[in-house]
Amino acid sequence: MKSWVKLARICGQVLCLAPTCVQALCGGAGSLVKFLIIAVLSLSLILGFELDVTAQVRAGLVSSVNPKQLVAQAHRQYHQGKPGAAIHLLEQAQAIYRQQQQLLPQAQVLALISLAQQQLGNWQLAHQNLERSFALIQNIPSSKAKTQALGQMQNAKGHYHYAKGQHKQAYLDWQQAEKLYRQLNDPLGIAGTILDQAEALTKMGFHRRSCNLILVAFEQPEYRCLALTDSQIKTIINQAQDKRESWQVAGLNSMGNSLLSMGRLVRAQTLIRASYRLESNSRVPLRPSAARGRSSSMPRFDPINHAKTLLSLGNINRAIAFQKKARSDWDSFVSHSQQAIRYYQQLKHNQAPLIPKIRSYQIMGQLNQLSLLIATEKWSQARTLANKIQLELLQQANPYAPIKFASSLERLKQHRVTIKYSWYDLADMYRGAIEQAQVSGNRRLESYGWGYLGKLSWQQHLKLKNTPQQQLQQALLLAQTENAPEIAYRWQWRLGQIYRQQQQKPRAIALYQAALTNLGNLRGDLTLLSREVQFNFQEKIEPVYREFADLLLDDSASDYELELARNVIEILQVAELDNYFQDACITFEPKSIEQIDSDAAVVYTIILPDRLEVILAASRKEPEPHKILRHHTYKITQKELESKVKLLRRYIAEPDRLSETRELSAQVYNWLLRPLVSDLKQQHPKTLVFVLDGILQTIPMAALYDGQHYLLEKYALALTPGLRLVNPQKNSQQNSFVAGGISKYLRVEEQEFAALTKVPQELTTFNNWDSQVLLNEKFTPSNLLEQLNSTSANMIHLATHGQFRPNPQQTFLLMWQKLLTIQEFSILLQSHIKAIRNPIDLLVLSACDTAIGDRRAALGLAGIAVRSGSLSTLATLWQVNDDSTAELMQHFYQNLKGTSKAEALRQAQLQLWSTPDKDWQVPAFWSAYIIIGNWQ
Repeated sequence: MKSWVKLARICGQVLCLAPTCVQALCGGAGSLVKFLIIAVLSLSLILGFELDVTAQVRAGLVSSVNPKQLVAQAHRQYHQGKPGAAIHLLEQAQAIYRQQQQLLPQAQVLALISLAQQQLGNWQLAHQNLERSFALIQNIPSSKAKTQALGQMQNAKGHYHYAKGQHKQAYLDWQQAEKLYRQLNDPLGIAGTILDQAEALTKMGFHRRSCNLILVAFEQPEYRCLALTDSQIKTIINQAQDKRESWQVAGLNSMGNSLLSMGRLVRAQTLIRASYRLESNSRVPLRPSAARGRSSSMPRFDPINHAKTLLSLGNINRAIAFQKKARSDWDSFVSHSQQAIRYYQQLKHNQAPLIPKIRSYQIMGQLNQLSLLIATEKWSQARTLANKIQLELLQQANPYAPIKFASSLERLKQHRVTIKYSWYDLADMYRGAIEQAQVSGNRRLESYGWGYLGKLSWQQHLKLKNTPQQQLQQALLLAQTENAPEIAYRWQWRLGQIYRQQQQKPRAIALYQAALTNLGNLRGDLTLLSREVQFNFQEKIEPVYREFADLLLDDSASDYELELARNVIEILQVAELDNYFQDACITFEPKSIEQIDSDAAVVYTIILPDRLEVILAASRKEPEPHKILRHHTYKITQKELESKVKLLRRYIAEPDRLSETRELSAQVYNWLLRPLVSDLKQQHPKTLVFVLDGILQTIPMAALYDGQHYLLEKYALALTPGLRLVNPQKNSQQNSFVAGGISKYLRVEEQEFAALTKVPQELTTFNNWDSQVLLNEKFTPSNLLEQLNSTSANMIHLATHGQFRPNPQQTFLLMWQKLLTIQEFSILLQSHIKAIRNPIDLLVLSACDTAIGDRRAALGLAGIAVRSGSLSTLATLWQVNDDSTAELMQHFYQNLKGTSKAEALRQAQLQLWSTPDKDWQVPAFWSAYIIIGNWQ
């Protein structure tokens, strides 16, 4: 809850503890909390006191002054953004209670003073008043009133630690407050402290725990945020609409923000919009407590809740915008950016700026709006807004606001946008944040301050008291002290860059390794990374991997450094898949090629801005088993490489482009394999396994041409995102199939799909196998799962349209009247594996279509292979000829009885060449088929 609401709540409680308090307002246990509603939202009761109580106190007429009036006026001053005036009044009330020897009210007023001191940044005084508060009631006998007072004081203590950035201690304080409110059976107090705990967990990065805790407040402890269904969300929203308690409006918003942080943007948007509708409903006022059955009217909406919800609506649209940008959906990126800006502007223009918390939300909205204007390259508007933001208000709004502002200003200056701040002004902003963090004891904030200062002073060559290394080392030390890997990796990366520039390679390697270790540790909870970092993977995370590989792969790279580089390439592949799906559901363990197949060699590629790096990993059996690593570099810019590969990907699918295809595929062969020919002849592997980087994933290695022969003629071929993702397990059971497909024209979800007339013929392949076939109307997700579970089939063959796109939500398999997304398909197969406890040995997708030249679309194809739980996947890079597919599949399954999957596919592709009366020798017909995963 907002701090001023906390003040008002405790104000109401102090008023009720006064001897003259009307019992009707107090109403027994927990009623002091509920007076918050009357104190805050029925302001006529408070504002009706027009007595100049301050003048009476000064005149010595203490006996004629009721201290509850002072507390009420203090609340009014605090609410108007005047914490200093509130403290003055509270101190007078405290003096009266001290004269009357009322210890409990004294303690509570001291807690209020502490809250107001926190608003002013007077941390020592705030702490002293809290200590005095607890000391006053230490020896008072236990009673309901004491329990109530302790709950309020523990609440204030939580806010003190929260404001200082000590979120774990704040969480523990609010846990204790919740226990006290439970002793009093105070539902509002319980709900409020649960929301506070959830907010503390969010600040610690535990978004899942935070969200699940809010579900407890909604009395739905069996629900789980990451698995919330549409029905469950509807239940929660209906509950809030029925009870109409103000904390539930805040709860919907907080839950939405937690889901936002976990990347569940659609669910988050639903809850935040529901919160907005509920608190903005001007026809039916909210009730303070359905439990008491009160009908006391409240204002039509809480301005602070309204401001927070507008900020949340802006933030959810901003997050969606960055997500769309990461997926190259530029129209949606612009649309959601504009929507977010509209909410931020509405927040700025339609709120009461005197309320400190609203002013805080307004400033955060301005900062987020500025980041969007920069992202959309609206430089003129960004400059106007940047020059308008009041620097002196930033610290009051949010401790991190100056850092966020300075970081945006850096980007403006880097793009040569004229603003009123110099580079040294930005350094002063970072130093100001450091000083404030040191005063409040917020070491995470201090780490960010030192880190950004170090990066700035290094990049702009600023002459400051400390060197960039010293600044970044201090930042790293603070992050490590706080056990914050999501912060530490940034400074390890920056220090690695500095030492690399200084040609201190061993120190640079150590720091890059440490940064990647921290990123690896974050896989289990990607929500510790901010949304901006997650949706700016190519700017904020991917460069760490690529720079490290660049550092390792110089002309003098040792075998140790080559092995490190190989590992970097593999974990980059995993990181890209994590980013594509926005989760980390892929499990793996490091493996080497000799552990999997001594007759195979692995070719690793990594594309750098100025060159292509290739590593060959193979195993030699003589004179004793050992691993061989070879490395070569091809000097070609990333831009030129991507241009040539895109052209090849376009030509190779067109049968009449054979000469252009051979010319381009020969160039790619020269880049990747020609320098390795002698090594391959010496090792004579039977299978070449490729771990391909970026756009290289969109072309088939089988079609690489050495001037006389295609690579397929020499080797069996396979792809994998990395050996660590290959499951070497071999399925010993006899092959049995579930096969299905669509042969008819369909229109599903406004998309049209052409008839695949040869699918029935393709599925006759399984007449000689133990199989179940689902065609057209029978080919539904439920029927597929039922057949898998009832037959314990270990092979799945799906002859249907499959579309792989940059957005995983647009990546699907066509079922009967259903587009089954990649996530839904993965869940279906995983539930089968869980039920049967036997992996799928082979998944065949025979009519896939991967977006031309799109590396993220290729991630979708790799992802379905990995996430399905199948050991191997056979798929196509483009939708191939219907007749040739049916022919190839018959050959493939015949060959599969006596050889590896990769070799069975190779033989089937070669057999396609010799089909009578067919011109299927050109790569357009046979090269699209690829094996992903276990090739054995």
